[in-house]
Amino acid sequence: MIQLPAEKILLDQSYQNWKEALTEIGQWMTQQGGIKAAYIQSMIERQEKSSVYIGNFVALPHGTDKDEEVIEEGIYLVQVPDGVNFGTKEEPKIATLLFVVALKKEHQLAVLQDLAFFCSDIDQVMALSDAETIEEVQMIFEHGHI
Repeated sequence: MIQLPAEKILLDQSYQNWKEALTEIGQWMTQQGGIKAAYIQSMIERQEKSSVYIGNFVALPHGTDKDEEVIEEGIYLVQVPDGVNFGTKEEPKIATLLFVVALKKEHQLAVLQDLAFFCSDIDQVMALSDAETIEEVQMIFEHGHI
C-alpha cells in the first residue's frame, strides 16, 4: 500500500511545460529537505533521455542513479488538473498526476513498479485527479478509489 504524508502532496498545480514542472516541484522538494538541488537537473536529464510518462495521464518523474542527491527518500504527488505535456507537440503525453520519486537506486525499481501497477487502474487515477483535499487523496491510497 502506498502511503503519502500530507506534506508530500500538492493539489491543483499548473505548469506551462514539463521542464517548468520538474524545476518548480524540485525546488519544493529541496525546500522540504528531501533532495539536493542537483537532483532537479537529474530529473530533467532523465526526462530528456526517455519520457517518464507511463500512460493513463500519469508521469513518474525521477532522477538518474545519483544516490548522493537524495537526502530523504520519498514519493511526492503533484496534481495538475489542466495537465502538463511530457511528450511533444506532435505526440502529446498529457499527465494530470505526477508521482515524483526520490529514492536510492536499490529502492527505485520496486517502487516505480508498484506505482505503475496502482496507476494502471484508470478509476484510481481519475479519483486522484478529481480529489479536492489531501485527506481525500490519502483515503484513495488507503482504501482504493472512492
